[in-house]
Amino acid sequence: MGLRETFRKAAQTGIAAAGDVAVSTNYESLASTTYNASSGVNAVTFATVGGVSVIFDVFELKQSDGTPVVSEDRKALIAAKDISTVTPDADDRIVVAGVAWRVVSASIDPADALWEIRVRKS
Repeated sequence: MGLRETFRKAAQTGIAAAGDVAVSTNYESLASTTYNASSGVNAVTFATVGGVSVIFDVFELKQSDGTPVVSEDRKALIAAKDISTVTPDADDRIVVAGVAWRVVSASIDPADALWEIRVRKS
């Protein structure tokens, strides 16, 4: 096992070890958007990854990626192994207890082990 794989497993184990700090939820990746010309409505389809452990944290202003931080913005930490079938992108969402958090931006650490995702209540 290489060093990168070791870091990926460590990130996954660390989040799992967080116990009641982490929440188990669904990550929904935007799969397609279809515009219905007659109704003027976009039909959105998501690919869902279930059973994802997420740790929520708050942003400090100095951590901003250049866009304004809204008071409701949260940092969602997710082990890359938990969502390996998708790549987080803007307009994906994390649904916790029926509340959708829209992905604003996402970055992964250099070892490709841990996603830091900026989310905002939809």
